Amino acid sequence: MQDGKPAAGIRIGRVYVALLIIVLLGALDHTIVATALPTVVGELDGARHMAWVITSYALAMAVAMPIYGRLGDRFGRPALMMIALAIFLGASVLCGFAQDMFQLSLYRGIQGLGGAGMAVLPAAIIADLVPPRQRPKYLGPLGSVFGIATVISPLVGGAITDTVGWRWIFWINLPVGILALAMAFSLRKLHTVRGNGGVDWPGIISMVLFTCSLVGAVAFSTEPDVPGEVVLGLGVAAAVFGVLFVGVEIRSRNALVPMRMFRSWPVVNAAGLGLVIGAGLFSVVAYLPSYVQMAYSTSASVAGMILLPLVLGMMVSTNLSGWIVTRTGRYKVFPLAGSALAAAVAICLRFLQPGTPLPVVAILIALLGLAVGSFMQLTVVAAQNAMPHSVVGGVTASLGYLRELGVTVGTAVFGGIFATSLAHASVNNNLGVPASTITDPHAAQQLSDTLQSGVAEIYAGAFLPIFTLLACIFGVGVLLSIFMPEQRLSEAQPGK
Repeated sequence: MQDGKPAAGIRIGRVYVALLIIVLLGALDHTIVATALPTVVGELDGARHMAWVITSYALAMAVAMPIYGRLGDRFGRPALMMIALAIFLGASVLCGFAQDMFQLSLYRGIQGLGGAGMAVLPAAIIADLVPPRQRPKYLGPLGSVFGIATVISPLVGGAITDTVGWRWIFWINLPVGILALAMAFSLRKLHTVRGNGGVDWPGIISMVLFTCSLVGAVAFSTEPDVPGEVVLGLGVAAAVFGVLFVGVEIRSRNALVPMRMFRSWPVVNAAGLGLVIGAGLFSVVAYLPSYVQMAYSTSASVAGMILLPLVLGMMVSTNLSGWIVTRTGRYKVFPLAGSALAAAVAICLRFLQPGTPLPVVAILIALLGLAVGSFMQLTVVAAQNAMPHSVVGGVTASLGYLRELGVTVGTAVFGGIFATSLAHASVNNNLGVPASTITDPHAAQQLSDTLQSGVAEIYAGAFLPIFTLLACIFGVGVLLSIFMPEQRLSEAQPGK
């Protein structure tokens, strides 16, 4: 490393382009389902279980991320990247052939197992190539690519749903996936830093059991048909497996999640902010297009455009904050200001009305993207900088795991509350129309203007109160940011 540039002999440009394409592909499926969800629910008749289509993907990503991190530290990351891509593409094909909500949720879970590697490995590879001081300017564009994917996927997903059908939102992954596989193959000669030791199987098993029990308890707690004893049992199981997982990891020589990293307050702080981002941002991305489609009687493709301002805000703030941090080495101001702005926006969104002009909604969503994007990647840099490079993959993956745990729990809670409230309001509506009509966008849009206004009121009453909880989540982010330490970002070559 000379003058903060990547080490000689490393063609960072070609590798970086490959990583950008891989992140693009993985990010597409975070939100491509959002605009198609009302249509999927209407065709597969699964309004009460719609949250699982998103939750299963996030849950699988959460449990797989630490595994990719440890295996990447031990065996190298390029080969794992190709395996993750192959899993992702195979599951995408299966999703397109799903015949009911159970199958779709199951295949989405398998898809998430591949998406986990595509989410966590690129940032770890960047950490192998450039020092902490220079990483923000590389991680910033990775965040922008996620933003671009968030723009493309709802628009493409909505357009495909309106034309050839929702199943093609999964099959369209194949051409992009083939390109990503070709680019990933170029990484085979990339030599990344490797650690020693074996695979922590006890840690993997206990972590999977803990995560599934926790998410199951949270998700089923909002399902009216699930007995309370089942929820309680899952909650107890989550507590037992959680304690077991921590105990195993403390004693393990090859820990899946290096517990010593939690002795470092910068890492703990970054992990907490990751949970805030996961639970706060992605819950909005997952369900906002569905609300817009039903409350404003739009098509799926038009509803997807509501996320465009969100992504534009994220693109601006992610790149700008990365550039400023690289120049100055100071980063604490961004999570503090970003969390405060996000909390304020959530409060404003809570008081929306069905008749609120869409440009007003778009401005608020743009401010939310500007707020969260300003510190989304910086938490990773702060945590990596605080730990030895030998565990950078485990640290990066652990942060990804906690963020996805926030996504999973957040979408399960938000989706469960939304679905339950919507289902109850639909059954007990005073409009004189069947409940199935209210939850089916095509059927609802055939109603008279008066009845469509009634449907909009029902959706607003079920969806908008969620933003109160969202404001509280970002309020926690403000508290964490106040106590965030600001350490000097190292300019040393990775591994030294």
